[in-house]
Amino acid sequence: MLPCVRKIFSVLLVLSCLLWSANVAWAGQPADKGYLFWNAVTKKLSQDAWKLMGTKPDNMIVLTNGSYVKFGQYSPQAALDGLSKETGCTTGKGTLLEVHAARTSPLWFVLYDKDSGKAVYGVVNKEKAMELLDKGVTDLKGVTSPELFSKIVCENIKADYLFAHAQAWDNKIKEKVFDGNEFRIVTIVNAAAKGAPADFMKGVLYHDHFCPGVTSGYLLANFLEREMPLRSASDSYFIISSPVWCKEDALQTLLNTTPGKSGMAVLPMDNQAKGKLLPEAKNLAGIYFRTDGKTKKSEALVLTFDFAKGAALSGLDKQQNLPEWEKKVKTVLWELDNLDKPELFITVLKRFELKEGETPMSYVQPGVNPLERLGLVK
Repeated sequence: MLPCVRKIFSVLLVLSCLLWSANVAWAGQPADKGYLFWNAVTKKLSQDAWKLMGTKPDNMIVLTNGSYVKFGQYSPQAALDGLSKETGCTTGKGTLLEVHAARTSPLWFVLYDKDSGKAVYGVVNKEKAMELLDKGVTDLKGVTSPELFSKIVCENIKADYLFAHAQAWDNKIKEKVFDGNEFRIVTIVNAAAKGAPADFMKGVLYHDHFCPGVTSGYLLANFLEREMPLRSASDSYFIISSPVWCKEDALQTLLNTTPGKSGMAVLPMDNQAKGKLLPEAKNLAGIYFRTDGKTKKSEALVLTFDFAKGAALSGLDKQQNLPEWEKKVKTVLWELDNLDKPELFITVLKRFELKEGETPMSYVQPGVNPLERLGLVK
């Protein structure tokens, strides 16, 4: 190679290395001190967890709200990579689960062993973490777990174990052993361990817990796509959600019918308004429109959802003395086996086509009551 060519090649090589390093740092990779810090946090938590569990499990699920929470200017999102490295859990496997939370929430992690049912719950001490981040700390040598974590506890939360020790767990809920997160953690890990579908889990994680209400949203979406499917990429849904309950969170994640994109109007109803519904509309679950993107013509279904049917079919309506948490957990786990049977719960109350010049938005303008317009109230 000629000397001048060698020199040019060397310069290009140096420039390439510099650009690579800059890109790595920009992407939040190991060149970023915050990235290294959060990986150190999850390593320390994992080591504590293995001690509490008595071993390092091979079959795990991890939960955290770390992709939503902020510590001032700092985001702990890098902890997701640390958790994946320490546990082998990943988003793709459906074992690293990001639970929706307000950005001001305490940062917590759950490491769950599917085989033993043991779960370690850890909460980061926000003040200590921010102090260390401000100092640019990249490792935690000399920092003890009691300094870094405001709480680390280990509990068995496998559903069968909880049902066999219902009174003991009822007491732990009252004591807030997981800082009030008991129901969301128990329901999410048991749903994931049971093999809940990935699209279903999206709705559950956005809702931040698994309950019969969010399940109803999944069933309503399944029913809608059977009865009135979108026939082309230009077709669209619009939903009038009235009355309002947990179903809206699932419908938005599954159908992308968000209010911000004019896919949903949310109209709450109080008990007085519900009392004016016709008897056949007492289980009203909303009005669902489909608009043809080419012809602009719209049609709609008024759907009802009967929660009592699920209770009767599962036999839980006969178990009157169960604690509320136990009844809900048993209900949702039973519902997981029936996600492909929306017709068990849902009925078409009314089917209609919109008149010339009408659009779904015509039903939700100020001063318009869509339920009166459709003859659903007394």
